[in-house]
Amino acid sequence: MDKITDAGKMQDIGGIKLYYEFFERQNENITVIFESGYGCPSASWDPIKGEISNFAQFFIYDRVGLGKSEKDDRPKNSKQSVENLRTLLQNANIKPPYMLVGHSFGGANVRLYACTYPEEVAAVILLDSCHEDQNKIMPPLFSEETRSLYFNQFSVEGSLSEIQDSFEQIDKCTSLGDIPLIVVSAGLQSYHTTESFAAWNLFQRDFIRLSTNSKHIVVKDASHGLHVDQPQIIVDIIKDTLKEIQK
Repeated sequence: MDKITDAGKMQDIGGIKLYYEFFERQNENITVIFESGYGCPSASWDPIKGEISNFAQFFIYDRVGLGKSEKDDRPKNSKQSVENLRTLLQNANIKPPYMLVGHSFGGANVRLYACTYPEEVAAVILLDSCHEDQNKIMPPLFSEETRSLYFNQFSVEGSLSEIQDSFEQIDKCTSLGDIPLIVVSAGLQSYHTTESFAAWNLFQRDFIRLSTNSKHIVVKDASHGLHVDQPQIIVDIIKDTLKEIQK
């Protein structure tokens, strides 16, 4: 990874300050916004941000209570996360259009952002994104150990109830119109059983319906942490998408 200067700042969004890093490039009008997975701070993008800085203007941040950001009592659901992010971008004077890149739970958030504020969004990339039906279908298909780990994780950032609220919120987002949508999913079974991995892959393919301008890419030698396992492939997908929307 190329070394880049830490551009971290704290920004008030109304009673609480969030940590962000903005890497500006001359004559770039599109900003790539990275939205991390559940419980993951902005440092989770370290494997790719050096390469991204070579060709894109981009923004990473810590959601409420994660990394260097402050905590408060606001709900930890996708709707609130979208409003927090939008306020942060506005207060930091980072103007649209945005290309939204969301990993896992972050995929739910960017999907809701694009659905709520489509005029601000130039493209969406989902990296092995959460699906609104996963808590209904996946848990019985997991091994007992994985099922326990899955449910016990929901204490780091928002409760299981708040996660379910998020899924109900994104369930109402049935179309992104013709916004370019790249669905990127993992090719390795990893912690899944054969049955749960088959269900997960169906969820990933289901995202394609959200846009009339969508495509699905499977990264064969990557598990759920796509940008960690295969950083160059993810960098190339972001670069290619950016080129397409800049035409």
